[in-house]
Amino acid sequence: MHLTAIVAHPDDAVIFCGGTLAKHADRGDDVTIVYMTRGEYGGFDTTEADIATTREAEADAGAETLGAEAEFLDFEDGRIRYSMENRLQLVNVLRKHRPDVVLTHFRDDMHPDHRTTSRLVSDAYYMCSLPLLETESDPWEPQNVYYFGKPTSSFEPETYIDIGDYQSTKEEAILEHESQVEWLKEHGGVDVEFDGLIEDVRAENRVLGRTRGVKFAEGFVPLHKNATEYLGSM
Repeated sequence: MHLTAIVAHPDDAVIFCGGTLAKHADRGDDVTIVYMTRGEYGGFDTTEADIATTREAEADAGAETLGAEAEFLDFEDGRIRYSMENRLQLVNVLRKHRPDVVLTHFRDDMHPDHRTTSRLVSDAYYMCSLPLLETESDPWEPQNVYYFGKPTSSFEPETYIDIGDYQSTKEEAILEHESQVEWLKEHGGVDVEFDGLIEDVRAENRVLGRTRGVKFAEGFVPLHKNATEYLGSM
């Protein structure tokens, strides 16, 4: 199978679904992470271009640690907008990669880029199988979309993935985002739940795991409620 995660910023995939991505890659699935932006607002005392260069390199390294391929789109950090043009760009992304399952942000999130990405991906999913809608790639119909969320939102998981064997891989991938580990220490108050990034992510995964009797877990909300073998629902 092919699993594609579409995320707003370079560290979003490793933080919210890195264990699941690593688990699927390890079982031989094709895993791709599509980054909407290069996260050029996420830093101090330097230029947007410098931050973007650093964060792209970190994202490449994080994806490699998880066993995933990486692709970058050219949206601007903090300025992702909902439009038909952008929706069609995401339609073509889905058609190009032809994923069975798509992972993306939950609709209710503090960050405007996360909310807009969620809406764009959801609507692109709806449109990408339409035979009369022409893009560079042929129509494709993913089987489902799974949303991940932040603990500050109304997100309540319905699908849980046991990542006990992959928590350490996830943390290694997070540590590749060295600039963000430091940025979030200084950026508390907005992203306060992640101001101690590794410790807080580990705690969140441990809490989710305890609800299912495993050591660590990640949680998702599926768009469709139909049963599926994908994501290894517990």
